[in-house]
Amino acid sequence: MRYGYRAYDASGRLVEGEIVSDSRETALEALHRRGEFPLEVRDGLIAPKTPWWEREIVLFRSVSLSGLALFTRELATLVKADLPLDETLRIVALQPSLSGAMRRTTNAILARVLEGRSLSQAMAAEPDAFPEFYWRLVRGGEASGTLGEVLEDVAGFLERSAEMRSKVLAALLYPAILLTVAGLAIVAIMAIMLPAIVPLLRDSGAPLPFIVRVLEAIRETITGNWLLTFGVAASVIAAIVTLMATGLLSLVFSRLTLSLPLIRGLVMQREVARFSRTLATLMKSGVPLLEATRIAGGVLANLTYRSVIETVTEELRQGAPLTRPLTASGYFPEVALRLIAVGEKTGQLETMLLRVADIFEASLQRQLDRVTALITPILTLAIGFLVGGLIVSVMGALLSINELAIN
Repeated sequence: MRYGYRAYDASGRLVEGEIVSDSRETALEALHRRGEFPLEVRDGLIAPKTPWWEREIVLFRSVSLSGLALFTRELATLVKADLPLDETLRIVALQPSLSGAMRRTTNAILARVLEGRSLSQAMAAEPDAFPEFYWRLVRGGEASGTLGEVLEDVAGFLERSAEMRSKVLAALLYPAILLTVAGLAIVAIMAIMLPAIVPLLRDSGAPLPFIVRVLEAIRETITGNWLLTFGVAASVIAAIVTLMATGLLSLVFSRLTLSLPLIRGLVMQREVARFSRTLATLMKSGVPLLEATRIAGGVLANLTYRSVIETVTEELRQGAPLTRPLTASGYFPEVALRLIAVGEKTGQLETMLLRVADIFEASLQRQLDRVTALITPILTLAIGFLVGGLIVSVMGALLSINELAIN
């Protein structure tokens, strides 16, 4: 008997076709054996073609933080419902809100689980999607029989991280738009307005305004030496790519952000909050302090803070308490050190670390709100003066031509 079907293949693409089988159940089993995950199977009918506007478009191959959070939340819900792991992964793979990259990753995990690996082992084989702290927490949940609860904790952690990242991006969006529009306006003036106006000003004998002279010199340099300009631009891009590949650019950027007074505070609050919450989550799942500290350091974005945590890990390996190397580093604020010290003395280190994370996440949000409220009007005024001043200079020069013509 013929069955029409729509399914996701091993790469996460939506495919359609027909399969001949004795029953619908055997058709489903055949599709699973082929590495395809059925979305719809119709008895005796050819599955209709999916309209182009309903087809899934995959733009990015990497898994986003929000996509990982959604996957974890769905997985936690189904695991707590006591479904078999393979069926759980099949259902998660059919979740329409998942990105194509996350769906491909889920299918890869399912294939490894069907081969006999544990969930944590299958996730560890996908390091680009699942960081070390993630699959180690899953391993702890498997060992203790609390996988559902662990996944819920991880989902909450990832959701908070994704929310904080979205707030940071939202705070930077408007300033980025202002700078982009200003840059486009200046490029348009240099490419369109100046070539038409500068010859008129020179022929009339009127002096060129200072800002017009500067922009015209830049334009003439670029257009008159375009090969040199292209070579310099290509060299700069190649140097940036090389520095990014070797990690030197990230190191320079990390040190630069910690040397700027306003940015230093924001970076410190973000990294301290991220380290504290990750460390507390790992310890809550039974990961030893030494191993948890090493893993939590790898989650940090700032390379200077990563280096600090590597030193802290070495001190812990030699038997030092956590507070001592953190204090010696100079990169952790006093309130965090005091709370961590209290946690070590009272045996409530996890609770105090979570408190530290809550304090600095709230402080970071307040600081971002203040910085955004301050930067937006400053940028607006600066761009207005720049573009407006350029236009006023050009208009003043044009009026001077009319005065010369009248006289």
